[in-house]
Amino acid sequence: MTANLQLIPVPKTAEVFDGVTSVACSIYTEKAEWKEAAGIFADYFTNLGTEPTFAPGGIELVYDETVRADGYIFDSTDGIRIYASAKEGVHYGLATAMQLTRFENGLICADKVRIEDWPDKDYRGLMVDLARCWHPFHTLFKYVDICWYYKVKYLQLHFIDDQLYTLPSRVFPKISTPGKHYTFEQIEEIRCYAEARGLVIVPEFEAPGHASAMNAAYPEVFGDIRDPEAPKESYSSSIICGGSEKAMEGVCALIKEVTEMFPNSPYIHIGGDEAIIRYWNDCSVCREYMKKNGLEDVHELYSDFVSRTAKYVLSLGRTPIVWEGFPKKGHEKIPKETIVIAWESYYQMCYELLEEGFRIINCSWQPLYIVPSLTRNWGVKEILDWNVYNWQHWMPSSPAKLNPVNLAPTDEVWGAQLCSWECSYEQEINRIMENLGAMSERSWSVKRICDDETYFKKQRKVNDKLARMIVG
Repeated sequence: MTANLQLIPVPKTAEVFDGVTSVACSIYTEKAEWKEAAGIFADYFTNLGTEPTFAPGGIELVYDETVRADGYIFDSTDGIRIYASAKEGVHYGLATAMQLTRFENGLICADKVRIEDWPDKDYRGLMVDLARCWHPFHTLFKYVDICWYYKVKYLQLHFIDDQLYTLPSRVFPKISTPGKHYTFEQIEEIRCYAEARGLVIVPEFEAPGHASAMNAAYPEVFGDIRDPEAPKESYSSSIICGGSEKAMEGVCALIKEVTEMFPNSPYIHIGGDEAIIRYWNDCSVCREYMKKNGLEDVHELYSDFVSRTAKYVLSLGRTPIVWEGFPKKGHEKIPKETIVIAWESYYQMCYELLEEGFRIINCSWQPLYIVPSLTRNWGVKEILDWNVYNWQHWMPSSPAKLNPVNLAPTDEVWGAQLCSWECSYEQEINRIMENLGAMSERSWSVKRICDDETYFKKQRKVNDKLARMIVG
């Protein structure tokens, strides 16, 4: 019966009864700090046909200290009540109410059901690429809305890449891409919008690779210093100098600025992947740094750079996240508080990262990536067949292509994230709505509860309501 509820993700437990409960078109809570959440629900519900008032007699938010902080109880057997002990659980309960209730004859109605629910994995995320394909500011709110609806807790914003530096900056004012960066006021607006909905924004900074925009604006700070006799092709603008103290100071200054823009984000993503480190061999500053610090080669320098950056993030009271990308060589220098997103199963395998003592997030390219290419995309069916302990890949050079990895269940797999790359808002929004619901389905509850046929039957109805909810 649980699987048949018109609800994504499917709840842990549910009792379904005969009949329908109808209440006044209102929402109410006596807990002052939950009134904002009630107002947000009312705003969303307005797009479905009518605006609930803030008054008793409708949906009630009730404080219950026995409910875990990330859990909720939805009870529509006699009235419609949501029981929770913290804002996180309140928002999950309201997202459930948004999917299960309807407006009929001036009343809010719901089939009679009692749900007790909570997530298996804390990290359930969506990543949106803002730096390879510019997204107008007004579109960012839609991603927050979709995450709220599907109980996805984290929104990673890929602000920086070779193409664009989309964040504002006071420490390096020329670094922001003209005409394609957000203002401090806009960052504050989207941050507050997300936090009001219980969502955590994970800002992503990129170093040492994917740094052409940084190099173009301040080559004297971030650029390699090549040997005079080195051939022209031995230089790449996409990587910053791994041995320059000036470059590291610049990176730290920018990261500090990011943490100030997102004061309540516990995680700061520092990039760390796809750095073309062979070019460091022709940088006199990098070679001198390696000699001075006893580093054998550029692979150790790579891990050293990630280590220094991660330690700086930790010194600011935040937890660093990196992409799987740094080499095995020198990994012992990287603080084990660092969380690694395992995505390609190429640089290191997920089980190797666990053996090295890292916590990891599953961003397996197959099936959790959305890209413009139609030949490297996966849909709802493939995500339903996946789970948070499974890694696959289409790329022939990845060991996970012919032999997908299936880890034994462990709390060290922090969760999972859907990633959309190189797409415009118009290209990705519908695919995100579909695929994110499926990813939430499979990470909210690790054990699969809903079969394909049942899921697809409810998906259209649930997605159609979401599309109406985020209009405007």
